[in-house]
Amino acid sequence: MLIFDIGSGSVGGAILLASATHTPSLLYSFRSEIPLHSNTTGRRLLSHMLRSLSEVVLAVTEEGFKVAGFGANPPRITEVFISLSAPWIISKTSFLSLHNEKPELLTPAVFTTLLEHSRAERIPQEPGMQNCIEIEQKLIKAVLNGYETAVPYGKKASDVDFAVFGSFSVARITEQIAETISRHIHAKHSSFHSFSMIAFAVLRELYPKEESFLIVDISGEQTEISIVKKGILVEMMTFPSAKNHLLRLLERGSSVPFSGTTTMLKLHTENGSMGPMAEKIARSIEQAKKEWLEKFSEALSTFSTEVFLPHRVFLTADDDVSPIFAQAIHEGSFSRFAMSAALFDVTELRNDQLASLVSWSPAQAPDVFISLIAAVANRLRR
Repeated sequence: MLIFDIGSGSVGGAILLASATHTPSLLYSFRSEIPLHSNTTGRRLLSHMLRSLSEVVLAVTEEGFKVAGFGANPPRITEVFISLSAPWIISKTSFLSLHNEKPELLTPAVFTTLLEHSRAERIPQEPGMQNCIEIEQKLIKAVLNGYETAVPYGKKASDVDFAVFGSFSVARITEQIAETISRHIHAKHSSFHSFSMIAFAVLRELYPKEESFLIVDISGEQTEISIVKKGILVEMMTFPSAKNHLLRLLERGSSVPFSGTTTMLKLHTENGSMGPMAEKIARSIEQAKKEWLEKFSEALSTFSTEVFLPHRVFLTADDDVSPIFAQAIHEGSFSRFAMSAALFDVTELRNDQLASLVSWSPAQAPDVFISLIAAVANRLRR
């Protein structure tokens, strides 16, 4: 099967050898950065994203199958698994309740009726989402008469509570993504999924004792925060500040063109110094951390305040900026969001933490985002 990771900073694709009995193996991957501009608009970002996606699809079909060992006879692709993150998708968890005087049999039809009656509340109200479509829906928790159950149907209950996770996107976006892929790949089945749910599912498997935590996903243009409480992905929030904002500050502060900022940042992260340029880079990084922290704190304040935020934070970001944003969170003051003045406990997700879930071909450089998606795609394959 093929998997794609579509974010606001880059697009990745991979060939996954799925397995029901063995660890799934990633045979090939390719990632294309979405071009960076001093100012970006939604229309421009969409255009560049589709162009990067096309580049990835071509790499997979023209180079990937050969590298994966299929030679001149490419395999028949049965499934395409597409992960979307902000701004291409909005996700939210809805809570549905049903209360009857007498116990009644719970069936899928009853659940569907509840969903239909709550549709207006479940649809995102953000600008531009008026004509959105639901591309993913998962029942993540069912409680019957006060007791949680993994199999709610076929049982009688008078009090029923559901937590339903839904992901929504604009039809023209998913249609253009599907069309770009189908120009070169004719799969039996394609499906869209949210990266927030993918990260949540993997973290719950890796850290089963962690019932409450934050997931902070820092991509190109957007930072997405997901809050998990008592094993439920309850709220998601995004704000427009991430890696690309840091690169724009580097460009302005050092006079290095955009094309060189990523390389400059990588060298600084790995070596800690670049001679006379080091001070300018350090100032830009500190400014970016300060501005990002302000927006991060503002986003945290919009979450429901009935319960304090979890202490544990899992961070997903590119390797060259992950330490920078992890340090920013460590240095921030968040006592008003927690039960104590203790700092957030930040864990940067790395590929070695995912080794038990997926394996990589020795010739391929592991990609943590592709690894996360592959682990879930293998589990949900048809």
